[in-house]
Amino acid sequence: MAHKDDVTRVLAACTACGSVYAARQWPDGEIRIIGQEGCSCGSTDFELVEESEGDSTGDAASE
Repeated sequence: MAHKDDVTRVLAACTACGSVYAARQWPDGEIRIIGQEGCSCGSTDFELVEESEGDSTGDAASE
């Protein structure tokens, strides 16, 4: 079992319908959404949502 410090909170998208959920990612790459077993569409397969360049992170370089 992974230690709490090894688990990362992420956003995960359902591979079937694209719905996005708060999730946890384990060191082995497994992603599980928080609070339910699967997506509302019935799928249990999720992928990590990558931050896009347009996301506001507060550390953008000023021009």
